[in-house]
Amino acid sequence: MHQVDVALLGFGNVGRAFADYIGRMRDGRIGLRIRAVADRSGGLLVEDDAALERIIHHKTSGRPLRDFEASSVIADARAFIAGLPTAGVRVLVESLPTNLKGGQPALDCLSAALRAGIHVVTVDKGPLAHGFAALRQAAQDGGARLGFTGTTGVSIPDELKDERVIEIRGVLNGTTNYILTEMQRRGASFAEALRRAQDEGVAEPDPSLDVDGWDTAAKTLILAQALMNADARLDEVRRIGIGEETDELIRVGRKSDRLVRLVGRARIYQGRVRVSVAPKLVANDSPFYSVDGPSKLAVFRTASRREVTSAAHSGRDAIAQTIVDDIVKVITR
Repeated sequence: MHQVDVALLGFGNVGRAFADYIGRMRDGRIGLRIRAVADRSGGLLVEDDAALERIIHHKTSGRPLRDFEASSVIADARAFIAGLPTAGVRVLVESLPTNLKGGQPALDCLSAALRAGIHVVTVDKGPLAHGFAALRQAAQDGGARLGFTGTTGVSIPDELKDERVIEIRGVLNGTTNYILTEMQRRGASFAEALRRAQDEGVAEPDPSLDVDGWDTAAKTLILAQALMNADARLDEVRRIGIGEETDELIRVGRKSDRLVRLVGRARIYQGRVRVSVAPKLVANDSPFYSVDGPSKLAVFRTASRREVTSAAHSGRDAIAQTIVDDIVKVITR
């Protein structure tokens, strides 16, 4: 078993769910210990499990880390990252709030960590959507590895290692798929389905990144950058989300036994990779037809005419396990 010390950059819901998960985890491949934590207000080195529990309690009460034993707080993010190798940290797990407008400040933090030789696992789509090539170069420069499965909704199948991918299609956002399932299986209106998703913690209080298609756009773009060398920008993605107007498309689908899914697509057109997001009607012979609730699925079409699929589920334990799996990959490959 590998024993690995990790640092958490971002200690909100995802970071704390990950800390809780590894405390319960029984994974024979790896043992994980949190040695440092940071949020946007500052960072702390963690002496032992008791100190971590006190920090978790502090954050759960809604207070920033800068208010926790202020004399110990490292206020500068670069200084925090620079001190991680001395603390024995091998992997930085990043889950700061996503900034889809430019990817900062996480993009610079991840670049600095990778150049310092620290492996990075991130669930933050902003840095990847805006700086994928730069992060890959930083990883190469520092001899480190970058794990980003948590930014794409599904894992990239190992079967694609020696394949040239020419098209990606995916139902990649669990929130919108949950809403569409409620509308189509239970006859709920968009407003009712959204409210139910929020009540169950599936949707955020502000669901715009999901229902307006931004989340699917970013995930599809990152997959296209990783597998198709896409040079498209996020603001170039053709994007249509879901809303009250989706009711009409659902009615059309009912007449022909088809279902509406919000589908991200990357394809080669006129010599360039184009990325788009839109609600699509899918028939019962489509792999997306049976993708219900917060489930996700992507289909990768290769130049050799193969179609390879990858599925995933949403939820706190699911994303925590995704982070663990990425940690295993970056330290063993």
